[in-house]
Amino acid sequence: MKTGGYHRTMRGVIQGHSFLLTVTSHVDDVFLYSATVDGVAVEMRIEGVIRNKGDAMQLGLTAVERHIAQLTPKA
Repeated sequence: MKTGGYHRTMRGVIQGHSFLLTVTSHVDDVFLYSATVDGVAVEMRIEGVIRNKGDAMQLGLTAVERHIAQLTPKA
C-alpha cells in the first residue's frame, strides 16, 4: 500500500492535560509519530522502523500517557 504523504492527527484531553498526536508517512510504509502535551513536546522512545499506522498511533498514545503520568496533577 502506498502511504507516502500520509498525515493524521488526534487531539484529546487526559487527566486535564490536552494532547496532540501526529502520525505521518513521507516514505511508503514507514510511519513516524510526534506528540505534545499542553504545548510541550513529548520525548519519544526509539522503536525502530514502524510499518503500520495503527502501531504508530498506539506507540504515540502510550508516550503521551507516560508523559502525563510523570506530570504533577493539574488543579
